[in-house]
Amino acid sequence: MSDREPPTGPPGRADDVFARQGPRLFRIAYGMLGSATQAEDVVRDVRQHWQTTDRAVVADPQAYLTTATTRLSIRAAHSARLRRASYIGPWLPEPLDTDNDGTATAGTEPVEFDVLLMLEQLDLAERAAFVLRETLASPYSEVAAVLGIDEARARHLVHRARRHLATDRVTDRQDRDDTADQMREDDGAEDCEAA
Repeated sequence: MSDREPPTGPPGRADDVFARQGPRLFRIAYGMLGSATQAEDVVRDVRQHWQTTDRAVVADPQAYLTTATTRLSIRAAHSARLRRASYIGPWLPEPLDTDNDGTATAGTEPVEFDVLLMLEQLDLAERAAFVLRETLASPYSEVAAVLGIDEARARHLVHRARRHLATDRVTDRQDRDDTADQMREDDGAEDCEAA
C-alpha cells in the first residue's frame, strides 16, 4: 500500500492511521527538505518505524507521527547540508505544488521556490517550527512538543524565522530591482551607441 492510497479495513488499524496522516507527514518532510524524493524517504522510514511501534502506548498517533517525521527530517536536512557543503555549485530545491490535502503535484510556483530557498537559510529548529506553524497551522503547544522545547521558545523560533524570511524577501526584491535597473541602463547605453 503506498502512502497515497486510501485506507482500507477497520478504522484504527496501523495502516489506516498512517494513511490518514501520510499527506500531512509528506508536507512536513517536504517543507523541511525541499526535495520530494527525500521527503518520500523520510515518510517511508516513519511508516516502517510506525509498523513496529507498540501503538498501545501511543496516546496520540498524529502527535507521535508528526514528531517522528519532524525529527527524522531535521536529521536528514542536517545530513544533506553536510553533503552540500562539499558540493560545488548551488543547491536548488524541487518545487512542488502541495494542495490543501497535502498531495504533491508537479508545479513550479516561483514564490514557493523562493520560499524553499529562503527556508534553507534558517537553522533547522527555526525551519521546523516555521513549517509546522505556517504550513500546517499547528498550535504553538504542538510545535513545542514536537521540538521538545517550551511554548515560549517555539513562539520565538517562529517569530525569528518570519523575521529572517521577511528580511530575505526584501533583500531578494532589492537585488532583482537592482539587476533590472542595471539591465535597463545597459540597454539604454547600447541604444545610444547604436544611434
